[in-house]
This record gives sequence, structure tokens and C-alpha cells, in this order.
Amino acid sequence: MESNKSNNTVKIFGVKFDKLSSEGAYNKFLTFMSSDKDRTHMVFTPNAEIVMKAQEDPEFMSILVEGDLVIPDGIGVIIASKVHHLGLEERIPGIEMMTRILEYCNLSGKSIYLFGGKPGVSEKAAINIQNRYPNLTVKGHRDGFFEDKDSPGILDEINGLKPDVLFVALGAPKQEKWIYKNRKLLHTKVAMGVGGSLDVFAGTAKRAPVLFQKMGIEWLYRLLLQPSRIGRMMVLPKFLIKVFLAGPTEKS
Repeated sequence: MESNKSNNTVKIFGVKFDKLSSEGAYNKFLTFMSSDKDRTHMVFTPNAEIVMKAQEDPEFMSILVEGDLVIPDGIGVIIASKVHHLGLEERIPGIEMMTRILEYCNLSGKSIYLFGGKPGVSEKAAINIQNRYPNLTVKGHRDGFFEDKDSPGILDEINGLKPDVLFVALGAPKQEKWIYKNRKLLHTKVAMGVGGSLDVFAGTAKRAPVLFQKMGIEWLYRLLLQPSRIGRMMVLPKFLIKVFLAGPTEKS
């Protein structure tokens, strides 16, 4: 665990996070949109589960470290920060960041592309987002079922449409790896990994009630709805055990 004051970031088991409030994270996104540099800025939203996945995947770890904006989407990450006095200000759910970006695009007349989800999900999300934010433009959408040989064609389609923001919902680590692999080829200001957020905008999944959101236990609500997720959720107590056992000078 470590805090880097020189660039205002912290590392939790090797995964870098920007030490920003939700407002600070949004303002950093705005700097990406106003940048005159011809490159794609990568936005990642790791939670405890993703941090644990990165422990077993060095490539994934290195990609997360190179994110231009990396925000803590999960109460476990905030607990780790508090236990080790790292200074992360607050949990910033990826879906809330995505919503703010959509609101910005609506106000400024920007465009987006939706990539990922099961068949039909990106289409439903595109319709709902366009109805909710009539002043932005949904340039296109496609589902997340493809083979490696299809990726160049997907890239050509996205670049041909030239969206300002690309939302990638392939699940971790696939979405982060796809964004990183194509970051120098994409013609978009921002590419953000959004995971299951696309399902919420499509109406095929619901966010937890506000009380669960405020308490940071949306994971528990999802588990109550889908008890079959218990195996996947076991990573959370493993993460917390790792947090409490970690020494104050551990750097990984």
C-alpha cells in the first residue's frame, strides 16, 4: 500500500487510484474533453474484485496502472484506503460517473458509442439514453460478442463514426485490455470501461435501492437477487482479509 503525493495517486495492492473526489474526477474528465492532444484517454473503475483479479494477471495490473483516470468503484477499496490511511476521498461508482458524462454530452451536444453487453442490450441502452438525453448523439452501438478477428472491423466502424466518448461494456479485464490495446488507434477523446452499467441503462438490470447505495453495499443487494453469485462474492472477504493482514509498508 502506498500514497504518492507528487502525482496525487495511491496504490492498493499495486493498482493505482487517483486521489480525487467525485467532483475532482469529473473535472479531470473535462480536461480530457478539452484537450487538443490527438489521443484517447482511458477511464477505469476498479473495485475490490478487479483489484484481486489484477493480482493474478500482471498484464491487467500494468494496464490499470496506465489508466488516465482510475476511480474507486467499490466500498472495499475505500475500506482499504481508510485502514492504511491512504486518503481516497470517496467511492465513485462507475455508473454514476457514466451518468455525469452522459449529462455533459447532453449539455454540450457531444456524441457517444456503446460497445458491449449481451445481444440487444446496447440497442436498448442506446434508445433509452437517446430518449433521456435528446441533445447528445448516439453514433452507434454493438454487442460484446465477437472474436479477435472481428476487432479491426469494430475499430473501423467506431472510428468511422467518430464518437466523442466510447463506453466499453465487456466486463473486466476484457474491456480494459481492449481499450488499452486499441488506445493508439481509436479516434475518440475518452474510452471508459463500464461493465454492467450498460444493462442498467438498457433496463435489463436495476441499481440497488438508495439506502444500499449510500451504505456502499450494492453488492449485497445483487447477491440477494442472485444467490448464485455467492462464489464470485467470496472474493470480497478475501480482499478484506488481505487488507487487514497487509503491513503498513507493503508496496504491492
